[in-house]
Amino acid sequence: MDSEQTPAQVDERPACGACRKRKLRCSRELPLCAHCRRIGTSCSYDVDREKPGLKAGAVEALRRRVEALEDAVFQAEDGPRDIPRFPTQDPTAVAAALCDGLEQLLGQLRPNNKRRRQLSTASDISLTRDAQDGDAPPTELLPRSPNPNKRRRVNDRPLIEPDDFAELSSTLPSSDILNAVVDLYFSLVQPWIPTFHEKRFRRRMKDPNERARLEVVLHAMVFALLRHVDSTLAAGLDDIDAICERSRKIVVLTGMNDLHVENLQALTIICFEDIGSGRLSRAWPIVGSLTRTVEYLQLSVESEHHDNGPLLQPRPCLPPAEDWIEEEERRRVFWTIFNLDRFCSVTTGWNTSLTSNDVHRRLPADGGLWHNQEIVTTPFFGIWDKSAGKIGNLIAFQPTDYNTVESPRSRFSIGQGHPHLPAPEERVDMNTIGAFAYRVEATESLSRVTTFFLQQRINYRDRQEMGSWLMRFKELDLRLVSWKMFLPQRWKDSNISRQPTVVNMDPNLTLAHITHNTSMILLHQRIAYPPSEWLEVVKLPILSSAETCEAAAAETANITQKYMDNSPADSIVDSQFAFCVFVSARVLLVHWRYYKTDLSSDFWALTSFLDTMSARWSSHTHARSGNLAAKYCDQLRGLYHKCQNDESFKMDVLGYSNEIKWNGRGSETDQDVPQHGDTGFVHSQGPATASNTQHPEFVPTQQPGGGILGMEHAPSQPAILNAGSGSASYNTGSPDELTAVTSILLDQQYSEMDRIISLSNANFAAYVPYMD
Repeated sequence: MDSEQTPAQVDERPACGACRKRKLRCSRELPLCAHCRRIGTSCSYDVDREKPGLKAGAVEALRRRVEALEDAVFQAEDGPRDIPRFPTQDPTAVAAALCDGLEQLLGQLRPNNKRRRQLSTASDISLTRDAQDGDAPPTELLPRSPNPNKRRRVNDRPLIEPDDFAELSSTLPSSDILNAVVDLYFSLVQPWIPTFHEKRFRRRMKDPNERARLEVVLHAMVFALLRHVDSTLAAGLDDIDAICERSRKIVVLTGMNDLHVENLQALTIICFEDIGSGRLSRAWPIVGSLTRTVEYLQLSVESEHHDNGPLLQPRPCLPPAEDWIEEEERRRVFWTIFNLDRFCSVTTGWNTSLTSNDVHRRLPADGGLWHNQEIVTTPFFGIWDKSAGKIGNLIAFQPTDYNTVESPRSRFSIGQGHPHLPAPEERVDMNTIGAFAYRVEATESLSRVTTFFLQQRINYRDRQEMGSWLMRFKELDLRLVSWKMFLPQRWKDSNISRQPTVVNMDPNLTLAHITHNTSMILLHQRIAYPPSEWLEVVKLPILSSAETCEAAAAETANITQKYMDNSPADSIVDSQFAFCVFVSARVLLVHWRYYKTDLSSDFWALTSFLDTMSARWSSHTHARSGNLAAKYCDQLRGLYHKCQNDESFKMDVLGYSNEIKWNGRGSETDQDVPQHGDTGFVHSQGPATASNTQHPEFVPTQQPGGGILGMEHAPSQPAILNAGSGSASYNTGSPDELTAVTSILLDQQYSEMDRIISLSNANFAAYVPYMD
């Protein structure tokens, strides 16, 4: 009975299991403690529960074993091999020192042990990467627990412990290897993510004060490029995979620990490497964090915008840029993260994170001007408003200028060593932007097709909705045609060589060209290969759209071949490049399957290009099977074999976003993905979003003798480009709207517009003074 318990008996009894689980102070009463009596749960006392920590006598037993081992070592004079002796040292003193060290080690193990990282050995790293690459499910690779009900948190989700590494500088490779890594970065990665001014970066590396701020960036470069270092130089490194994984963890922990531009640059390199290596599930969380962090650092708006901001000014996290070079570097960091955000949205079907409410940024300057430190003022780039993008709202064709005249910039004075400053009230010159800016534009066009067309809900049985949806198709189509038409002549050619006999294609401009063609494919393929039930409701220009898709894929193959043939054999290719090649090859497969024609030879050419990209990415010392280009290549070959072996197999036209496995865990295969053609919706990825009123693509006004967007006007502009652009909305209630829209789309003049960027209309001998 409770009343018969003495205080000594209550104190000696351990807490009940329920109180220990809830971390409550147990009254230790029988048969029920106070808490268990109150909440009505069972109360049980585990009298035989062992106390945590070492057992009594464990240290003494270990000491005796060490002494016996020492005696055996020092007395084995007649052994099979000569064991070095130390006559000047007392064996007893050595044993005592060893025991003291052992006692200290055991003392550190007595508290509750922390879960250590699981990637401490190369075998663990390769095991995890194989699981992420989809070679085998993790449940098959990991050892089975004797208790099947026990959760394996450590194996499934390895933790990153802060004590896994020491100071940043002490964990970097030697200076020779580090210099080789930096050189490789500027030759292989910088062309695709140009976020560093090379002269400024190397100058900061030599400055001890600035070097400390670059440690996280250097770790990111080690993670991305240590595998590409010459094997003779890296011969002294024990485990390259372990070093790279360690550097990645350092970058992730350090990058999330504070708000600095260097942290964004380092995390951007991590995303570039993770995406290209096929570890997409590790990259997307970082991309999501980067899109928010650029807003916290106010990199999504221009510095002069801070003076005319809201009444409640956001808290500044960065000091003002020292000069225009640093300001442009920050601008390029933002646009690189912007590209990652758009690429994530296009490849996954997710919504974009950076919207028109967040972005008020000028385009990046021409790379040559930035390299030569020539200060210029570039135009703003408008992001379409998603909040007013419901199908039925017209996307106005003509952009609206909101800053046609630039005010003088007083922040950077001539006294700082920069001879050129924009004059007061100087109009923006479109020659100030370069290849990277056009890549930003083309990437945003690709995102617009996904956001404002493919992600829109549409019921094909509703003639009114179909009419509005086809009107959106027409608007986006004309936008893309206009972008190609008014592309300045010197940027229509991706060859940047000054010698007519030498081909040196700019990576970003080449990517901008094939991204434009990919936008055309994604826009037209739903029209070109519709479900059969759609044709019972509406007459679509399926033949002209199919020709557009075929032509875009063929020209992408030609441009890719030109680039691959004239780029160094050890150069790598951006993941967006591989995605464009994959989409082009896939649409040829869809065309072959849909129309029962012969498969175009460009399909095999594009597949071989992906194989080459995979080999270049993995370098000569690593396998090719895991990276993104290899996954795209394997997926294409798998689809081809399914089409060959199964006559009833139906390819999902819009299934590209669900076919690639991310990490082998929880990924859907193409058999698990619902067929879009079996539903009444084009996409059901969330609420409908598009644009009714939007910012301009370019801020400069139409100059005399020039076309819209401040570019050179094409000599012959089809009249169809102006169709439907005079008003801000159209009447969606008209019973003949669907008929009217389809008649425009079926018009010969509309179908014969020049939509595709090809090699035939490019002048590869053109002189381009600056490159990006």
